[in-house]
Amino acid sequence: MALELFLIGFCAFLFAGVVKGTIGIGLPTITISIMAQFVDPRVAISFLLLPALVTNSWQIYRGGQLANSLSTLWPFGLTMMVTIYFSSLFAPMVPLQWLVAGIGIMVVLWTATSLIKAPPRLPDQYDKPVQFVGGFAGGVIGGLTAIWSPAMVVYLHARKFDKNDFVAHTGFLIMCGTIPLFFGYISNGILSKELLIGSGLMIIPTLLGFALGERLRSRLNVAQFYKVLLLVFCLSGLNLIRRGLF
Repeated sequence: MALELFLIGFCAFLFAGVVKGTIGIGLPTITISIMAQFVDPRVAISFLLLPALVTNSWQIYRGGQLANSLSTLWPFGLTMMVTIYFSSLFAPMVPLQWLVAGIGIMVVLWTATSLIKAPPRLPDQYDKPVQFVGGFAGGVIGGLTAIWSPAMVVYLHARKFDKNDFVAHTGFLIMCGTIPLFFGYISNGILSKELLIGSGLMIIPTLLGFALGERLRSRLNVAQFYKVLLLVFCLSGLNLIRRGLF
């Protein structure tokens, strides 16, 4: 692996680990949006896979609510897993400029949906149909761009979960997307042996950043930090859209 690629990845995953340790989300969006400024987005997605599996496994373990997430969110998780796998098989066919623009759009949508404070509460009788729709929508886009957070965040906000449930369910749904994406990228031939090794190496800076982020959480004004972060990545997303379209 080229030294330049390793250094870009190390810095991106270290920073993304800090953010995830501080606020609990953002690893795919941050790593892909940073690395896609410099390298093929498919390389960025490949580097993401193993760190995402490791950190979200830890998040699910720490949350201690796997059974609750399974019983509550199985329609969303199952639909998204199937859809992400099959849509990821088409990722090599997507022109690079479209992929760059698509990632930029998803980053901007992520920042917008993450700022939602009080969307209308989703009535219980519509919960399962909306989960199937949200899982399908997130899966189609997630299989191509590796970012399915917007659909997930909108749904979780609309269900008005408390803070602990929100964090636990987020880790569960991110894991539901990462597993089929991993196997999809193996099936479509994008995840080569070299990129798999690179993905494994990125676990180290991710965990270092995650540990630092957990320490910073009690010392920082997380709300202000989160808003600044969203602004920065909104601008990053807009730049990716510019690169893809022009």
